[in-house]
Amino acid sequence: MIALVVLGGYILYPTFRYDSLSQTETSLLTRLSQTSGIPLSRLAIDINRDDVDLAGEIQQSNISEADKMSAIEQLNYLRGEFEQSLAANRNLAIKRGLDLQGGMYLVLEVDLVQMLEHAAKGKDDQYESVMSEVRAATKGTDKDAFDALEESASQKGVSLNRYWGDAGQTDVDVLKKLRETAGDAIDRSLEILRNRVDQFGVSEPSISKLGTSRIALELPGVKDPERARALVGRTALLEFKLLAETDRSQDVLLALDGGIARRMKGDTSTTSANDSTMSDSLLADSVKTDSAQTAEDLFAESDTTLGDTSASAKNPLLSLLVGGTGDILVPLENRSKVTRMITSLDNQRFIPRDMEFKWSAKSEKIGTDQKEYWRLYVVKSRAEMTGEKLADARSSIGSGYDPEQSGKPIVQIEFTKEGGKVFSRVTGANVGRRLAIVLDDKVYMAPNLREKISGGSAVITGLDNTEEARDMSIVLRAGALPASVNIVEERTIGPSLGTDSVEAGKMSLMLSFLAVTLFMLFYYRMSGGVADIAMIFSIFLQLAILALFQLTLSMPGIAGVILSIGMAVDTNVLIFERIREELKHGKTVRAAIDAGFDRALVTIIDSHVTTAIAGGVLWYMGTGAIKGFGLTLTVGILVNLFAAIFFTRLVYDLWIGRRQVQTLSI
Repeated sequence: MIALVVLGGYILYPTFRYDSLSQTETSLLTRLSQTSGIPLSRLAIDINRDDVDLAGEIQQSNISEADKMSAIEQLNYLRGEFEQSLAANRNLAIKRGLDLQGGMYLVLEVDLVQMLEHAAKGKDDQYESVMSEVRAATKGTDKDAFDALEESASQKGVSLNRYWGDAGQTDVDVLKKLRETAGDAIDRSLEILRNRVDQFGVSEPSISKLGTSRIALELPGVKDPERARALVGRTALLEFKLLAETDRSQDVLLALDGGIARRMKGDTSTTSANDSTMSDSLLADSVKTDSAQTAEDLFAESDTTLGDTSASAKNPLLSLLVGGTGDILVPLENRSKVTRMITSLDNQRFIPRDMEFKWSAKSEKIGTDQKEYWRLYVVKSRAEMTGEKLADARSSIGSGYDPEQSGKPIVQIEFTKEGGKVFSRVTGANVGRRLAIVLDDKVYMAPNLREKISGGSAVITGLDNTEEARDMSIVLRAGALPASVNIVEERTIGPSLGTDSVEAGKMSLMLSFLAVTLFMLFYYRMSGGVADIAMIFSIFLQLAILALFQLTLSMPGIAGVILSIGMAVDTNVLIFERIREELKHGKTVRAAIDAGFDRALVTIIDSHVTTAIAGGVLWYMGTGAIKGFGLTLTVGILVNLFAAIFFTRLVYDLWIGRRQVQTLSI
């Protein structure tokens, strides 16, 4: 028994030490923030991240040299000896749930409809008809995407192997394979999200699957919800795509512009850019204006015709654009109109299947008037290379003479050995052309390939700040999600509320403990004191087990501990009442104690085991608050059983073992 107490104390020491260090950390971070001028909110997030150069930031700040030296000394201590001690104790301390330390709770839903669209082949009008019904059936409902697909295809008499699976497969086999793929996609999403969250720096995150297509994330201690939301929601699909040749870009723009103009006039001609019998040059000739103007001519006029109604009718798309066909500039106020035009299903037939439009990642202010523009790129549909061949990604501050990099946040990406060979081949075969770096369908940069790049690395520029660079490096390292995820539920718990919960939990635990202790002392006298000691020992062992197995303690978990306090004394009440009966029948103290324990044992085990089974089911099958309650209830019951049968009996045996006791205070 002494060995158990010593072992429990050893296991619980890191928990008490971690609480002490956490309070010290808050004090030290506040002092560092005051000295360095860096906001406390930023320090709390970035202090333990290796890819954040806080020392360099302090060196470049405007504070005095003395303050710089002092701040760097404080930083080195927080990131050195103190951080090691904090991390060592954190890993061994009892984990606190979201409700006890604040943070975020998110429920993400994997977009299975999008996954179906990505996996489809040979898309046509019939496919679009089926998928439009699937989208409508699943939007805002819990209807299974595969059930909706089966129903729609059956009603239209469409064989699913036409778009998914292999030729000759039955619809049942195709759907079975699609469901397996979806299950794998959700499992992969779960692992990728776990990697992202780990690199984000969240301590004790909880990530679990909910149902067939949802994932629940608990992110305790998160102080920047917007950033966390963006981090977990990004698909992170990295692609390297060549920009279309200038002539082909002009042809596509003219074809699209002419097609839109004819549709606006009521002409429903089926002339299509995807007609294999029609060459690009013929396509361009068929839609040019009467004056045989080129796209460049029309762009040159666009600045003066933006408000001209006749120009808008004649060239509905080109009149909204500014610039050449390499970098097409779209004024901010025209972006939504252009987006509708290039994404409309009716207009897709004027765009060749091997080409597509991509927007820049952000807008720019250009010219003396600093007018805001978005860039629109015409790129090849087929990616020359994807992020699957990425080995590493790191954020840093660029250096050298390149104005795009020097002194600006960048992301350095390293390819695998195979990826380096592919990148070298792609850049070598396309010298003189532009290669767009596309992340989540947005072009971050489209540099001109001046020479073959054989170093197995590349650089992403055009980022707003170091946080964006760090978050981009995280999602690139963790990998791309197999399908996009949508946030369907979100709850944010402030740190002050978490602190209030801890204090409320402590207070309720103390009050319940005090009330039970006083009652037992009043009603059972000295034997009640034995029961109180057994109860303290039981709580001590419960906490030690939570720490040993790194189980999470939440507010409902504290409720489970409080309930187990009542059950701990309830066990002793059964024993004490049985001992009282034996004493009334004239038995000696020793005989009464032996009989009391023996005869109450069956009842005690029965009540505890049945309750433990219920608690175990809540722990295993439940989620959130139910799981936390079931956990501590189950642990508490098992510990109570041990404490009542062994600890209380041990105290009685030690008390009457070497003396002849005539009476028992009970």
